[in-house]
Amino acid sequence: MKALIMTGTVIFLTIGLQAQSQLAEKRHIEATRISEKIKIDAELNESIWQNSPIAENFVFMWPTPGQPATQKTQVMVAYDDAALYIAARCFDTQPDSIFHRLSKRDVLENTDAFSIMLDTYRDGQNAVQFGVTPDNIQFDSKYSLANANPNNGNNDGEDPSWDAVWTSAAKITDKGWIVELEIPFSAIRFPKKQVQSWGLNFLRSVKRRGETDSWNEIKAEIAGTLNQMGVLDGISNIKAPLRLSATPFLAGYANNAYNNPSAPHSSWSYPWSMGMDIKYGINEAFTLDATVIPDFGQVRSDRNVLNLSPFEVRFDENRPFFTEGTELFNKGGLFYSRRVGANAQLLNATKISGRTKKGMGVGVFNAIERAEFQTVVVEGKEVREQISPVTNKSVLVFDQNLKHNSSVTLISTNVLASGAALDANVSGLLFNFKNKAQSYALNGKAVASNRFMSDGRESGFTASLNASKTSGNFLWGSEFNLESDQYNPNDLGFLFSPNEVSHLIWLNYNQYKPWWKLNNYWSSLWMWNGGLYKPFGAWTERLIGFNFGGNTRSFHNFGFNGNLAPWGERDYFEPRTYDFETYYHVPAYTNLRVWYNSDHRKNLVFNAFSGVRLFDEKDRRSTYLEAGLRWRASGKLSIGFNMGSEFSHNNVGGLNNLFENAAGFENVTDGQVIMGRRNIIGFDNVINGSFSFNNKMNLTLYVRHYWQKVEYSGFNLLDGNGHLQPTDYTGISPEGESLHDMAANFFNVDLVYTWRFAPGSDLLLVYKNGVGHFDEGRLVDHPYFYNVRRLPDFEGTNNFSIKILYFLDYERIKKAF
Repeated sequence: MKALIMTGTVIFLTIGLQAQSQLAEKRHIEATRISEKIKIDAELNESIWQNSPIAENFVFMWPTPGQPATQKTQVMVAYDDAALYIAARCFDTQPDSIFHRLSKRDVLENTDAFSIMLDTYRDGQNAVQFGVTPDNIQFDSKYSLANANPNNGNNDGEDPSWDAVWTSAAKITDKGWIVELEIPFSAIRFPKKQVQSWGLNFLRSVKRRGETDSWNEIKAEIAGTLNQMGVLDGISNIKAPLRLSATPFLAGYANNAYNNPSAPHSSWSYPWSMGMDIKYGINEAFTLDATVIPDFGQVRSDRNVLNLSPFEVRFDENRPFFTEGTELFNKGGLFYSRRVGANAQLLNATKISGRTKKGMGVGVFNAIERAEFQTVVVEGKEVREQISPVTNKSVLVFDQNLKHNSSVTLISTNVLASGAALDANVSGLLFNFKNKAQSYALNGKAVASNRFMSDGRESGFTASLNASKTSGNFLWGSEFNLESDQYNPNDLGFLFSPNEVSHLIWLNYNQYKPWWKLNNYWSSLWMWNGGLYKPFGAWTERLIGFNFGGNTRSFHNFGFNGNLAPWGERDYFEPRTYDFETYYHVPAYTNLRVWYNSDHRKNLVFNAFSGVRLFDEKDRRSTYLEAGLRWRASGKLSIGFNMGSEFSHNNVGGLNNLFENAAGFENVTDGQVIMGRRNIIGFDNVINGSFSFNNKMNLTLYVRHYWQKVEYSGFNLLDGNGHLQPTDYTGISPEGESLHDMAANFFNVDLVYTWRFAPGSDLLLVYKNGVGHFDEGRLVDHPYFYNVRRLPDFEGTNNFSIKILYFLDYERIKKAF
């Protein structure tokens, strides 16, 4: 929750063994209708702020849940026909010690903060958040349980990429600091009712004390915060305004490719583009978002890696249109937005989403990719041939809210391509049921996939069921998952591998209040069993694991975890035959990991993560280490460095191909599987920095160098029992070079200047440099720093761009004229 909800605990969906905690009694505050104009200046000198009802008596959310807050906070709420107004006095007994730092919008550095959360439909499943820091750095988020992922601590499904246009002011005084917000009704959705009743909570962080407070008590032992809000009363006779806005943009580029072996001279190009993002409120509940001829040239570079696995690499989504307001489309994990515009130019994309007053959420997503062509030479003549067809990609979602924050969802994804190209559909039913006390949950899904090809149809399915206890100190749960061998959602979704049957059970104990030298701690035991759907009953892996972590009273946090595979693993994918008959029997192994984060309130912050995998096989192991430093050099400048390293000795992997000119190849017969023993060493280093000129202007730097080297030490034949046997194949060329050794260098620089020169309007100046280079044979022998020195000699690209976006809002224009 953008640094405001920092309980430091990982709330697992598990089942407990004690009396159930009850939700705190909901607090109420009355909003006052006003006719006078309020100036958003953090002065609070309007008469309304002297007479409005006050929300106060905040309580700890962290680190001592339920105890009275150390600092006094008073909040008032007013409204008129156009907007909601919030005034807050954040008193502080040490105003000269208030933490505050300039930063980019939506990025909270080491700073105090205040925010308001609104659940306008009172469904306990969706909300929006608006907040500021003492330096008036704005941050906002959207929440949906559809996006919740308890495994990474995101219990409320926060989407920090959501941005609204609203007004705020903040200033530090001799008594603390003051906040004033104006949230236009065009920025939120609410039901069409004469009298409104909204879920509401106020949050405040006092950074120097590591303290997070809330107005309505949020009990740590109860999963989630959206179901633990107070109530905002008194709003009546308001109408949803015409929500119509457009953000046209113009972008220009200077691109340079250099050191390209196929183009010996540096080449420059100067493309430009223009397009528009449109947002239209169809009614009080539904919104249309569209992007026409989109341009995503300014998004951060992907974290490319040398992929040695038999699976596809999953990349993060960095394009704003595909990260904002996608909570309905992300239900069930069936939509992977990186499939859209991945291999073809995106012509347009449209989203329609909203929720009726009866709790029915509806989402429609549609995107069109143009046909792509390439020119080839056939019999001495240049011929233009199509390499991808015109393609329509769409998602349709119906999501019905039920009592007690429960829901039932229908979702369907579709890919329709012109001509004889493949079409695909994935349709699923999802459900999530909770009891009134929010202490137990039952959720699951049933999904079918169909791919339509010119020579027939490929069909598959998946199903899962998860029962868990979600509140209290003791938690437990059990999950069953099944995927058929033909299940394939990957035309518009993402799945590493199908053909799986698995069962997971877990038992947790979480301590939410201070104990001994800890503010809190969590622990768990779990067991996972995996096998194949076809042939059914063939086991793949059996794991037993544990986890423990905690936060100290001095605000350091640490943890360690591990798991054991006592019978090893049957890996049906590493041999790369994909017949689900051939497997490699990985010997028994143990994973151990430990992590640590220093006190985040300090100007110099350190974190570390280390792990080791030990095999029941002589001289075989893997180790990895990640460490980072973050230095807040001043109130405007922060610099970070992160280092990652990997060392794998005697790793075993399948080969994508064998070389005919390698010694011993003539003795390899068709159908034989050759596995390679290899040593892997790699580094992944990142430098990032941020300098804020003021609360509207920011410069960020991101530099990453990734290097990984793979050297093969020998090869083996895989027998029918999954074991390695001798082979004549050497992988050595007649010249004595290894044909399978390889090394990869990926280097990226992203330097971005952002200026928010008007509400919702930005100027971006961007420089990017990208290097992607592979070595084979003897060049792999060179060490890491040799590769660092060679970076200027590798093939790469330079990219300079400027982009201007201007926000046009119908209501603002109407007022102006």
